[in-house]
Order: sequence, then structure tokens, then C-alpha cells
Amino acid sequence: MSSLEFIYVSFFMTLLSFVGGAVLSWVIKDYVEAFIDNAAYSKSITHPEMLDEDGHVLRDELIYLHITDDDDMMDEEDD
Repeated sequence: MSSLEFIYVSFFMTLLSFVGGAVLSWVIKDYVEAFIDNAAYSKSITHPEMLDEDGHVLRDELIYLHITDDDDMMDEEDD
């Protein structure tokens, strides 16, 4: 009887290990993909205003200008 109990325990421990590994790898995959995207993005940044004094990418919000209307553009005749 102890042999049968050992088989049951081994089976469920193996099953739980596979399920736990699948769930853990699914959760960790998001963090790894975010890290890889951030690393690729930070390599493409060449603007010094996006870096702090240590050379790390700033996590603050950056202010940018987005012009949506073509009439807002200033031509050379408008000077």
C-alpha cells in the first residue's frame, strides 16, 4: 500500500510542479519582455535631456509639443 501512496504523491507533486512552473513563467514573461523593450528603447535615445546626471533614463513625464492644425504652422511669409 505504501508503494501506491508514493505513486499518488509523486504524480500530484509532478503535476503541481508543471502547473506552478507554467504559471510562474507566464508571469515572469511580462517582466522580461518589458525589460527587453526598455533596454532596446533606451539604447535608441540619444537626447541628453532624457538622461539624468548619472546617465540613466528619466522616468518623469516629458513635455512635448504636438501641433494638430496645419494653420498653426508658421511659414516664412508670416514672419
